[in-house]
Amino acid sequence: MAAIAFDPLEYTHELEASGVPRKQAEVHAKAMTATFLHNFDALVTRDYLDTRFTEFETRVEANMDKRFVEIETKMDTRFVKVETKIDKLSDALELRFERIDGKISRIYLMFGLTMATATIPILQNFFGG
Repeated sequence: MAAIAFDPLEYTHELEASGVPRKQAEVHAKAMTATFLHNFDALVTRDYLDTRFTEFETRVEANMDKRFVEIETKMDTRFVKVETKIDKLSDALELRFERIDGKISRIYLMFGLTMATATIPILQNFFGG
């Protein structure tokens, strides 16, 4: 803890030098000494403030870290839910595309059969069959 430099005798001499009567200067110096001694415990030093600020900063950082973990956990949960929904939609789309592919395959087959049934008689007539 830092020392406070207060010399009551020097203070008395300073008051006397500025024109304060000796008795009055001594009473004033005693009162100042008593005030300093009484309030000495309430004085705040730079070291004390540094320690308190470091403690406060540590508490704030711990609280922020805790909140960030909570937020990250909530976000992870929400992302999992969104990913699940996307997967379900993707599966549904994949199923629809597979159905459409099946229908297109049947259309090609039917088109091929139609073409064959239409061209066979033409080819038979052309080649004289």
